[in-house]
Amino acid sequence: MVRLDFDPSTSVIGPSIRLETLAIAGAILFAMVFAALSAGWSRPVEDGSDAAAGAAAPKLRRDDLVLIAFGAVPGAVIGGRLDYVLVHLDYYSANPGAIADPGQGGFGLTLAVVLGTLTAITVALLLAAPVGRWLGVAAIPVLLGLGLGKLAMVLGGTGQGSYSNGPVATSYVGPGPWGSANPSFPAVPSQAIEGGLDLALAVLVLLLPFLLRLRVGPWRIAGQARLAPSRQWAFLTGGRRFLTVLGLWALVRFAAAFTWRDAHVVGPWVAEQLILFMVAEVALVGSVAAGLFWRAPVGPVASVASLSRRVAPNAYPAGDPATWPPGPGGD
Repeated sequence: MVRLDFDPSTSVIGPSIRLETLAIAGAILFAMVFAALSAGWSRPVEDGSDAAAGAAAPKLRRDDLVLIAFGAVPGAVIGGRLDYVLVHLDYYSANPGAIADPGQGGFGLTLAVVLGTLTAITVALLLAAPVGRWLGVAAIPVLLGLGLGKLAMVLGGTGQGSYSNGPVATSYVGPGPWGSANPSFPAVPSQAIEGGLDLALAVLVLLLPFLLRLRVGPWRIAGQARLAPSRQWAFLTGGRRFLTVLGLWALVRFAAAFTWRDAHVVGPWVAEQLILFMVAEVALVGSVAAGLFWRAPVGPVASVASLSRRVAPNAYPAGDPATWPPGPGGD
């Protein structure tokens, strides 16, 4: 096992502050900076969800990013508390007065992300910002922030998993204070596992458009590979990109939850996994449904536009289109 012996607090920058807190603040700052840079690279989605056909979409305003991020805070707080109450429903059913007590219990992460997203969308609508483009921009920064935040919990001994004597088990032998119960007992580092999976998922989503373009020649011709023309994949553009990432993140967290020390409520599942399963299902199904929804109203327009791009420049005579002769079959 890995024995961790260090002071979880520091006073280098003034008053004593926990290393975990500093690391989480750094993860949030990194995610915000990455989102601001991504906003400058963002392009409008050609599905009718962000701008009218043919209209020049303006650049995303980076000052809106700060307001949208602050808008996610109340939803994250309410959702996090609701998540914690649902996971410990047996206790709060007997003590309903403790639900609104901020000094008792804690917060969950899954519904904090979901409701935080909803309140951030509300602020974006009030700012008349393109919600679809902002969701597409926020997908990877949010995933990076969640992954780095989970890794930061290692510095505070928070989020330790089930007890184990395996080679990857970690124990905290210093005086602490640490964030998990019985920190000196070797346990699976669930927080590190989940953080690593989140970062791996972020890399996969970033590389996926390139991998989908990769074309490999016949097996007899070794080393021949080419790239197909670039295109916008429906499930990786606009708001659907965020829904896809949210669903995949829920599945990754679902897998990591098998290493938690929480009580099993349905077979090998813990209570949080029930919430994660519903979030993953709604997000991934919603991503597919959103693609169908946007494809239906803009299909005819897109077909005419694509047809006009394929027609040769001199295919039709000049003048009033009403005077043009009919095409084959009376089209």
